[in-house]
Amino acid sequence: CGGRLDRVPGIGFDVTFERVETDIDADAPPEITVEGETVLVEGTVAYGSTDCAGLELVHARYQRSQERLDLLVAGVDDGAKSGCNDALASQGYRVEATRGGGFRYVSATEHHAQGRVYSASFEE
Repeated sequence: CGGRLDRVPGIGFDVTFERVETDIDADAPPEITVEGETVLVEGTVAYGSTDCAGLELVHARYQRSQERLDLLVAGVDDGAKSGCNDALASQGYRVEATRGGGFRYVSATEHHAQGRVYSASFEE
């Protein structure tokens, strides 16, 4: 199950998000790899029950003046569902962002269950 946020005019970058299997531990910060005009961010997020929550790319913003990309991945609670259990789920993810000219600075943040936050950054 993955999603794609298509290129938005004026924003200037393409970004895709997909849930994947990964060897990155949920207690580790995300990993950022930069290759030319493409940034790859991978990680694992611990979030609420799979019965009531899902993992999403909740924020992807490019700040042109700073050539900066900010990403936020989090478990999002679906309050409309009932019958939730207290078990935590962990899910790996991959975010790929591409922009002509690349990115000078990348910040990736994960919001986990129980208030834990992990982040990583890359600066050219």
